[in-house]
Amino acid sequence: MMISTVLTNWLTVAKDDPVEIDPDDINHEARTNMWSFSPTDEETPQLHAADIVAFIGEVIAARRSALAGEDMLFYCWHDAQSRQLRFSLVSRSHGRLPFRCALQETQDLSLIAERVVNGDWRNEAFMQAPSEDGDEQEQVPFVLPVFVVAVP
Repeated sequence: MMISTVLTNWLTVAKDDPVEIDPDDINHEARTNMWSFSPTDEETPQLHAADIVAFIGEVIAARRSALAGEDMLFYCWHDAQSRQLRFSLVSRSHGRLPFRCALQETQDLSLIAERVVNGDWRNEAFMQAPSEDGDEQEQVPFVLPVFVVAVP
């Protein structure tokens, strides 16, 4: 399903990268194993949410193969501030993910793909100031959706 040269190039970067395993330091593990992706303006029209789901599925398959015998968690999320799709790996022995905010863990990868592609990359109004003629909206607590799956 991966028709985009952008995603093919991204897969080349992510699928064979070495993985750091450090069960004593979740933050070191998370930072060292993190990949970040965002398209250029010219690449954006080539990307669709279903393609992102397929891309991440291929990365997971490559990680499962490379990490046979290890107990890791693969997780991905949309980093709205940097406008990036990000993913990383941490040891399952930590018993948590390395975020300091409320999380909505999901097994639905399309939730993350839709959010990053249609909610951000293809959304010209993303991160624009709200109109001044509207009512003040009540602040909603921030909850980060994160796709999580055990690997291998």
